[in-house]
Amino acid sequence: MQALRALAVLLVVLYHFWPNRLTGGYVGVDVFFVISGFLITSHLYREVDRTGRISLATFYARRARRLLPAAMLVLLATAVASFLFLPVTRWAANAGDILASTFYVQNWLLAVRAVDYSASANAASAVQHFWSLSVEEQFYLGWPALILLLLLVGRRLRVRRETLLLGGILVVTVLSLAWSVDATATDPAGAYFVTPTRIWELGAGAVLALWRARRPDVASDGPVAASRLALRWIGLAAIAVAAVSLSAASPFPGYLALLPVLGTVAVIAAADTGARDPLTAVVVLPPVQFLGNVSYSLYLWHWPLLVMAPFALGHPLPAVQKVGLLAVCIGLAWLTKVWVEDTTQRHRLLGRPVVTVACTVAAMLVVSSVAVLQRHEVSVQADAARAHLAAAEGDPCFGAASRAPGAHCTDVFGPPASLTLSPEDPPWFVDPACTVAPAPIGVATCRFSSAPPTRTVALVGDSHAQAWRGAVHRIARELNWKVVEILKGACPVTTARVVRFNGKVTDTEACHTWGQQVSQVLAAEHPDYVFTSSWAAAMTFDGAGGDPRGAGIRGFADTWTAWAHAGSTVFVLRDVPSTGGRDIPECLVTHPGDPGACASPRDVALAPDALTEAAARVASPRIRLIDLSDFFCDAATCHPAVGGAIVYWDHDHMSAQFSRSLAPYLLDRIGS
Repeated sequence: MQALRALAVLLVVLYHFWPNRLTGGYVGVDVFFVISGFLITSHLYREVDRTGRISLATFYARRARRLLPAAMLVLLATAVASFLFLPVTRWAANAGDILASTFYVQNWLLAVRAVDYSASANAASAVQHFWSLSVEEQFYLGWPALILLLLLVGRRLRVRRETLLLGGILVVTVLSLAWSVDATATDPAGAYFVTPTRIWELGAGAVLALWRARRPDVASDGPVAASRLALRWIGLAAIAVAAVSLSAASPFPGYLALLPVLGTVAVIAAADTGARDPLTAVVVLPPVQFLGNVSYSLYLWHWPLLVMAPFALGHPLPAVQKVGLLAVCIGLAWLTKVWVEDTTQRHRLLGRPVVTVACTVAAMLVVSSVAVLQRHEVSVQADAARAHLAAAEGDPCFGAASRAPGAHCTDVFGPPASLTLSPEDPPWFVDPACTVAPAPIGVATCRFSSAPPTRTVALVGDSHAQAWRGAVHRIARELNWKVVEILKGACPVTTARVVRFNGKVTDTEACHTWGQQVSQVLAAEHPDYVFTSSWAAAMTFDGAGGDPRGAGIRGFADTWTAWAHAGSTVFVLRDVPSTGGRDIPECLVTHPGDPGACASPRDVALAPDALTEAAARVASPRIRLIDLSDFFCDAATCHPAVGGAIVYWDHDHMSAQFSRSLAPYLLDRIGS
C-alpha cells in the first residue's frame, strides 16, 4: 500500500512540475481516492464486525488527528508566504481559496469557477490542490453515516450484514459512476471537481474492501498466485497507460477514469504477490517505502512551493531549479511527517475526541483569520485604486485618448496610474442600469434614461465581446440608447461549430443552440446596430471538408449576413491584441517600472483570425469591421498600459477602464 501511495504522489508531483512530459499524471489523485475508499471502509467494517457499531466521535477524531495538523500548517504557511511573495493581484483569490480549503469545500469553489467563464482564466491559487482533499473529507463525513444506515436497513429487513453493505455500496458506486459519465459529457468543467462525480472512485475501493472481507486469504503459490501476479501487472499497466496517454484535454473523469481506478483496484486485490514477482523487490526498496510514508505531506507541500517559487526568485523555474525545489518539498514532507503527523497522532491528550475537536476548531480559526486579514487588505487597496481611477479618467491623456490623432501626451506607454485594478475594472462589471432576464440565455436589457431610447443596439458574442461593454455603455448613456446584451463565455455567435476552445474540447451543441437562440432574440428586438466580437483565435472550428479556418470564416459571414438582411447594421469589433498568455496586471506588478516587459510584438499580437477575415471578405455595406488596434499598439508593439490605463484585466480580456476610454473613437467609427 505504501508503494502504491508512492506511485500516486509521484504521478501527481511530476505532472505538476513537468505537465508536458507526463500529461496524464493527474490520475495519481484517482489512485489516492481508491486507496482511501479501501482503507477507510476496511477499518469501518472491522469495527462493525468487532463491536456491531461505529463510534462516529472516535472515527472523526482519528481522521482529524491524522489529516488536519499537517494541512493546517501548510495552509497557514501558505497564507503568510502569499503576503511576502505573491503579487497583490493574486491576494483576493488566494485568500478565498485558503478559506475554502480550511473548511474543505475547495472542490466546490473550483467547480463554480470552472463553469463561470469570467473566472476560468484565473491563475491557479497556491492551495488549489486541496480540491482532492476536500472530496476525501466530504467522503469521510458521509461514509460512516451511509454504512450505519445500511446496517439499520439490514436489521429491519433481516438481511445479512455483509450482503447488504456490499450491495448498498455497490449501488451507490454505480450511480456515482453514471453521474460522472453524464456530467463529464454535459458539464466537463464542473464535473472534474464535484463530489458526486468522484465518490464512485472511493466506492470502488470500498467495494473491494467488503469483497475481500468476505473471502479467505488466498494461497501465495499455485494457479491462484499466478493470477494475482498477472492482476498486479495488469493494474499497474492500466495506471501507466492512463498517466502517459491522457491529457488536460481528455474528458475526465467520466468513463476514462475507469482506467486508473480499476487498475488501482487490481493492484490492491493482487496484494502481496511474493518473491517470484520482480516488482516485489522494487516495492520493498527503502526509497519507495519512504516516499509512500511521506506521500500525504509531500502532496500538501509541493503545489504551494511550486506556485510561490517563481515569485520568490523573480523568474520562471528552469529544470535544474525544479529538481532542487522537488528535493526541498521532500525534505519538508519528511519533517512534517515526523514532527507534525506522527507527533499529533501519538499525543496522549489529543486521544480524547473533545480535545481533538477543540484543537481543530482553533487551528481553523487561526488560518481563517489570516485569510480574512488578506481579503481586508485587498479591499483597502481596491478602494484606493477606485479613487486613483476616478481621478485618472478625468485626465485628457488617459487611456485611448493618449493615442488619438493630434494628442500631445507624454509617456503614453509608461507605467499605469495605479497598479491595482478597481472593482469596476472587470469586463463583466455589474451595471445597475441593466436587468437580466431568466434562462435559457439570460438576455440583459440596459436602459440609461426614462425617456424613450433613440436607438436599440445589441452587444452579442463571447467574453471578448463582453469586454466592449465599457465603451458601448458610455456611448449609450450619452446618446440614450437601449442596449440588449446576449453574451456567453467561450461561445461565438456563428453557424459554424466550435470543437475546441483554447485547446480544450468544448460543448459544441450547447454553443450552437445558444447561437441559434441569439439570432431569434435579435429577430424579435430588431436592433438598429449589432456589435459583436469573439476570441476567434482561440477557437478550432469543425471543418467537415478539412478546412477549419474556412468553416469559421463562412460561419461568421453567414450569421452576420442574416442579421443584416433583417435590417440591422452589424459592427464587427476586431478582437484585442494577444498578450502572449501573460496575466497583464500581474506582470505589471512584477515589473512596476518596466511595462515594456509585458508588451508583445504587433505582428504576433494581431495575427489574422476567422472573425477578422470574415469581416474583410463579406460584401455588404451593412457589415463593417471596426479595427481600433492603433489605440493598443504603435507600429511595432502592442502595449499593456496606454495613457496610464491598464489595458487588460487578465490574460486576454480588455479592462473596463480601457474599454470606456475607447468610447469616443468607437462612436467616431460608427459615424452616428
